Amino acid sequence: MKAIALLSGGLDSTVSMLLAREEAEVILALTIDYGQRAALREIEYSRDICREYGIAHRVVELPFMKEFHSGLMEDSGLTVDQPWVPNRNGLFLNLAAAFAEDRGAGLVICGFNREEGIDFPDNSREYVECVNQSLSFSTKNGVRVISRVQGMDKVEIYKAAARLGLKTDRMWSCYLGGVKPCNACPSCLRNLEALKKAGVV
Repeated sequence: MKAIALLSGGLDSTVSMLLAREEAEVILALTIDYGQRAALREIEYSRDICREYGIAHRVVELPFMKEFHSGLMEDSGLTVDQPWVPNRNGLFLNLAAAFAEDRGAGLVICGFNREEGIDFPDNSREYVECVNQSLSFSTKNGVRVISRVQGMDKVEIYKAAARLGLKTDRMWSCYLGGVKPCNACPSCLRNLEALKKAGVV
């Protein structure tokens, strides 16, 4: 089966996409530029991983989202400790599903996981089930969303990355867009803690 991947260049989406290749042909990876602070880094790292694995890559710009209030946005006036973006995942999944239907793909691959599903309801298994029910009506070929890391926490995802031969410096999970990860934002702190527990060098 053919699949479209949503790829941010971070740990979760990268590992999920590569694991999904065991069961599906990933014909395209989409990286969304919605005005986030880390956009350039996410695009760079996503492009590099796609080049390495021979996956077509496309950047989709959603400039209207710059008007939204979120700590992930450059000029929102909020801090990165306020990372919620209004209906971001809903927008992204529907966009990817449209690409999938148009290209005859039956799957959309995302990086939702068990750990973030606790804090972000639009990362949960229940949310994916609801989205898939909706897509059964809105796509002619019944596109489905799956995450190959849905049942994992960050420690387990890092261990999966190690099994895949992925090095941590090949992924960008920082909320900021500096030369190096800040190691201070909520995403960096969560990943550093998991990395330590996973025992991955």
